[in-house]
Amino acid sequence: MAQNRRNSMGHFHVPRPTTPSDGNYIDFGRSQVEPNARTRHVRWSDEMDSFMITSLVEQVLAGHKRSDNGFTSFQVSKAIDKVLNGCGVIVSNKNVRARLKTLKKEYAEVRQLLNMSGFGLDPETGRIVADAVAWDKFIKGKPKFGKWRTKLCPRYTEMETIFGNDTATGERTVSGFDHFSPVNVTDESVNELDVENVEMGPSPVHDHGSVEKERLKRDVE
Repeated sequence: MAQNRRNSMGHFHVPRPTTPSDGNYIDFGRSQVEPNARTRHVRWSDEMDSFMITSLVEQVLAGHKRSDNGFTSFQVSKAIDKVLNGCGVIVSNKNVRARLKTLKKEYAEVRQLLNMSGFGLDPETGRIVADAVAWDKFIKGKPKFGKWRTKLCPRYTEMETIFGNDTATGERTVSGFDHFSPVNVTDESVNELDVENVEMGPSPVHDHGSVEKERLKRDVE
């Protein structure tokens, strides 16, 4: 009987997941990854942006410093996990860095607009607000900024947290020292500092006539 049971189970096998004819992968849980997931192009949604930016803000506020070239691999990996857990979308390190490059450019443009007189940001909608005259005057010299009359930047505050210390706006570099006024060092203040800190030697004799008379007096004696 045991032999018959083994013979009957000999043809039994566990079916493997199959791929539909349209090329889309069946979701058998998050353990199944597309073979080209590391290189494929990703269309980012607002929800994905939100999870990614939130993760990076958390990393910055937690004191995890960025590298000289941007975010560290650790910070990017945390963002990847956040997007996966929040949206169920697999993104790669390259995908995240490419998206951050785009967002950083957008942040720099909005930052430049907000530095202009007459421009502001509606915190509820992320819309750039200014009157028609201010818009027309600015766009006349920089037409590429015209898109911001309708384009929104709802996460400007968060982007300021993750980009604000190293983003060039085209006019100046934003740094953590922007809140301090520069110290004006004048020649007078430098001279005062030198007098206070330099050890002074014996004063030179400027009356050459007196020196000569003293020498002649010694010769006579």
